[in-house]
Amino acid sequence: MDAFAFEFMGLAMIALCLIVLAMPAARRPSKNIRYE
Repeated sequence: MDAFAFEFMGLAMIALCLIVLAMPAARRPSKNIRYE
């Protein structure tokens, strides 16, 4: 259970970081977004 909980927390932190980074990017014009 401990290993599963630790992995779940890790995935939750990564998801949270992606959301935080995606929020400002969505507000900006699509001109500044580069797909590389």
